[in-house]
Amino acid sequence: MRLTKTKYINIAIMLALTFIIAALPGFGRITPFGMKVLAVFISVLYGWITVDLLVPSIWGFAALGFFGLTPTANALSIGLGNSQVVVVLAAMAFIGALDEVGVTKAIANWMLTRNIVRKSPWMLVIGMVITAYVLGLVGASIAGMLLLWQIVGDIAQKNNIEKGDGLVSFTLMMITAAAFSGMFALPFHATTLIFTGYFIQAVGHGLEVIPFIISANIIFILILALMIILGKFVFRFDANKFTMGDEIVEQMKNQKATTGAKIGMITLVLFICGVILPSLFESMPGAKMLNDLGIGGLSILGMIVLAIVSTEREKGLVNLARVWTKYTDWSLILLLAVTFPIAELMRHADAGIMPTIVGIVLPIVSKMGITKFMIVICIFLGILTQVTHNIVLAAMFVPFLVPLCQQMGGNIYTMFMLVFIALNASYVTPAASFQSAMVHGLDRMSSKWAYILGTAFLIITWIVLFAVGLPICNALFV
Repeated sequence: MRLTKTKYINIAIMLALTFIIAALPGFGRITPFGMKVLAVFISVLYGWITVDLLVPSIWGFAALGFFGLTPTANALSIGLGNSQVVVVLAAMAFIGALDEVGVTKAIANWMLTRNIVRKSPWMLVIGMVITAYVLGLVGASIAGMLLLWQIVGDIAQKNNIEKGDGLVSFTLMMITAAAFSGMFALPFHATTLIFTGYFIQAVGHGLEVIPFIISANIIFILILALMIILGKFVFRFDANKFTMGDEIVEQMKNQKATTGAKIGMITLVLFICGVILPSLFESMPGAKMLNDLGIGGLSILGMIVLAIVSTEREKGLVNLARVWTKYTDWSLILLLAVTFPIAELMRHADAGIMPTIVGIVLPIVSKMGITKFMIVICIFLGILTQVTHNIVLAAMFVPFLVPLCQQMGGNIYTMFMLVFIALNASYVTPAASFQSAMVHGLDRMSSKWAYILGTAFLIITWIVLFAVGLPICNALFV
């Protein structure tokens, strides 16, 4: 992180908030102990919004010990030792190992050189969106996105398409949205595990794998399909110049999948089978072992395979030390980790925070009815996440909203899925999410189209969630 004058000011405000709020008298049923907990939570939240994700998370661990809420070593143990954090770490490294052996490039090259993709410019756009989604599914969202962005840039340059072109902006946006939608559509990717970790934190157990996969994929694919229809028939982007020349296609065809990439693909398929099959066939031989291994154990086994398998060129396809170092995003890990001790203290009986919140909110929302409540929450969070990082909002709202939904007699799984997807329709402003910041910062991305397309994506997400997501999730999660 580069510390600017603004960052220093916001760090100072974060520290001041901690001490000011901790000194305030309690209200409702909140005790002095609870005010100190709130002080840490609010100051860390402010820091996440205005500074970055890393520094406030580290401050959160220190502040818990400073105010005597729990020893810092204990807070670190609770956070970094949490099973969800450990699983996220393992998943990050495994997906990084797959990218390292060339799985990402092999899939992209194969999909983009199919004849159907070359039939028309719009089929090329759709092909790129599908490729991005598939790469997201296999966990290569960022690597795949960067690869496809480069291809779009090459096509634009070779066809003399000027910067800020509407179709190029649309394609860049859709590649980004598709890559991350694919990643969010499976429950065992690292970033998805961060969101589901907050659900587990709230209720003590996870979501069923098969209903999650079915509902998430239906919703995300519908959103992407409607966006493509919007681009072609409403915005009417001119795609005539957007063609992938023979030279680019030949280059991609000549980049044959390496032995390492083929082994990586086999490893990935076995990993996915190991996660999904025990959910489909609970009595099959080895189901208990696979469930005990879980995503974390299967990720580790996958990495071991890639580390020990030798080819003619090298012994071991990946260097495990490099993979764990290169692909671990510590800002996300520490953000996730610090929320666990803070959330535990916010629920503590001596704090009085949760009874106070429930006492204020429940009489208001209970008059809405559960369906209206879910819709209002999704609209509210969908708007709020455009100016506040989506993972921060998940850390703040999921542990509170899910139990509240349960008290109202609603389907907690449906509540989570709607909130989860609404929070990831975060593309309107650069502050909305990591992926939004990346797409807004692209050189070939029109600023005007970035805001228009981000807003369109949010509105279409709401339409799909309320028209399709609600009934599907209620039917699948019982």
